[in-house]
Amino acid sequence: MKTDDINSSTPNWASILGVVAIVLGVFLTAMHGTETMKQLVIPANMPVSGEMPEADCPLDELEEEGISLAECEFLVDHVKGIALSSPDWFPSTMMTLSLIGMLLAFASVIVGGAMVNFTSWSTTSAIVIFAGLALVDLLQFAVVVNSGPVLRDIYLWSVLLWFLLHLMLLVGAIAGRDHQTAQH
Repeated sequence: MKTDDINSSTPNWASILGVVAIVLGVFLTAMHGTETMKQLVIPANMPVSGEMPEADCPLDELEEEGISLAECEFLVDHVKGIALSSPDWFPSTMMTLSLIGMLLAFASVIVGGAMVNFTSWSTTSAIVIFAGLALVDLLQFAVVVNSGPVLRDIYLWSVLLWFLLHLMLLVGAIAGRDHQTAQH
């Protein structure tokens, strides 16, 4: 059996784009899920007074986690910095965008599988999903830019990187669709 005969109806661009969509989709689903949990947990556990208590770093837990007292105190200060620098609207807005992003990222895994097998609906679905993910990135960019310097430092590079990745995936899907249309 020749290897050229296997899946000969699937264009190479679709297979490659599908695999990339699956890999990035799994990673982005986890990343948005983590962000959703962070925005759910941190604000809900903030003291009403806004005054953060001192770091509580029991030695047995430090040993169990394999971190030093200084690292524990740094982590507490890091969370304190995030909590104190977040505008009131930031957690709910980021959580909403992360939930939408998580659903779209999971959908991109499914669409990626459809691209690998090149189903009739896969290219159009990929364009819609990748455009939706790029839109979520742009909205997150607007949120982060308006949030302040500490949160910009934490989020901005990641949001811009994902926007560029989604833009490249979108352009690849549009170019592939146009190439397929021109061949028929």
